[in-house]
Amino acid sequence: MRPRALLGLAGLSSLFVLLTACAGGGALRRFGPAGPEDVREALAAWTSAQQRADSLPPSRLLYDARMGTSGLPSVPGTLAVTYGDDRVRAASLTGPFGSRVAEYREGEGNHQGVGVITGEDRKAFVVDPDALRSVLAGVWRGAADSPAPTVAGRDGADCLLTWSGGGVAYRAEAVLDLSSQRLRSLALSGAGGRLSIAYAGEFRPWPQRIALKEESSGRSLSLSLIATEPLNASPAPGPAPSSGRP
Repeated sequence: MRPRALLGLAGLSSLFVLLTACAGGGALRRFGPAGPEDVREALAAWTSAQQRADSLPPSRLLYDARMGTSGLPSVPGTLAVTYGDDRVRAASLTGPFGSRVAEYREGEGNHQGVGVITGEDRKAFVVDPDALRSVLAGVWRGAADSPAPTVAGRDGADCLLTWSGGGVAYRAEAVLDLSSQRLRSLALSGAGGRLSIAYAGEFRPWPQRIALKEESSGRSLSLSLIATEPLNASPAPGPAPSSGRP
């Protein structure tokens, strides 16, 4: 695989691959203890954030992408996403002049219920189908048997939420802005390394800017949402055909 393709594939797939082998990790910011009122306020704000994400309509999303690694200039590209039925149905990352970098598709056959990402060399990775949706929507659902976050601390208007255990070997941390009820950042950490995601701009309702960085390697993927298009589930019925009679 060419270096340019490797950078792009790493940027898109590292957030999936990291989820396969993770354990504990620590927050970069210092948060004071969260009291009972802080916990109630944080969980109410988190519920609102989840409701926003759950109400996202079927859409096509187009992002300007910048793929990079430490010490090298970033490479421009485009990420196109098809979203519907509360999940990412397909995603395609291309480099300059439309060169193929990586693609994500829902699994079929033996891979039903999971996602599959392929690079330029056609090597396939089976991945968590909810990971890309969570990152693009600006939420985190947690494990199926442990979905509720722990409010681990407060720093001004921000609260630290954490997820761990639940039979899933990774730790997730999110910094939640209570006033806007949206995430400032999300981090997934463990034995496979640490993936940091930062959000900027408005959520309308999708986050406008997302920056991903794999801390151990310095590989990064920066996304700026440049267009959205409603995706209709089915076309509206047309007029009844004329019989030709007066």
